[in-house]
Amino acid sequence: MSKRFITPDLSDKRIMFASRYLQEMGYIKVKNEKSADFVLLGVNPNAELLNFDIPCFAGNISANGVYDYTKDESFALENAYLTAEGALANAIDNSENSLINSSVLITGYGRIAKALQRYIAPFTNDITICARKENDRLAAEINGAKSCSFEDLKINNKYDFAFNTVPHPVFNEAELAAFNSNCIIIDLASFPGGVDVHFAKHFGLKLIIARGIPAKCSPESAGKVVARTVDKMIREVIV
Repeated sequence: MSKRFITPDLSDKRIMFASRYLQEMGYIKVKNEKSADFVLLGVNPNAELLNFDIPCFAGNISANGVYDYTKDESFALENAYLTAEGALANAIDNSENSLINSSVLITGYGRIAKALQRYIAPFTNDITICARKENDRLAAEINGAKSCSFEDLKINNKYDFAFNTVPHPVFNEAELAAFNSNCIIIDLASFPGGVDVHFAKHFGLKLIIARGIPAKCSPESAGKVVARTVDKMIREVIV
């Protein structure tokens, strides 16, 4: 018998598309908890929506009876590329300069940073990866980028674009003071982000807070990833 599910909140646009894809896979969408086998919610859902007696699938949340699909490795990898694609779109839309032959800084070297490097590389060979670990800096260089440490960010930097993926403060007063005033900073890190908003404004830097990009830039593709992940988790965990 096909499993039934409810979607009590569609404020995360991905879930509308995830619901559609789950139904194409054979799942049945119903309207109330009594006839459902599980609940499907978005990323960072309101805690009030977690009060169900059946299993719940949601993103970036820890609670009893909740399965966090964002912790799945396949989801994280696919989501990283959707995030990187949207980040580039944000950068291009908000700059009067081209990415071609530009100087680009990427802080961190996790999944999103690596996806960014791959996407940006065809436009410019002037990419610098700023990472805390020496092995990450070495890996960045092997992959064709320059590298630097976070201490280096306090030196005058001539970047046209800076993408932050580190989820804790890395761009503070000293670091922001070193940037050119025409540098565009795209902060992709989860709250509270990695950029001091006050000092970015003080130094006249253009800062774009770009969290939850997949839901905003490519919700259908992101919803498909959610659906595939939930289906995988149900088969592996709940059956």
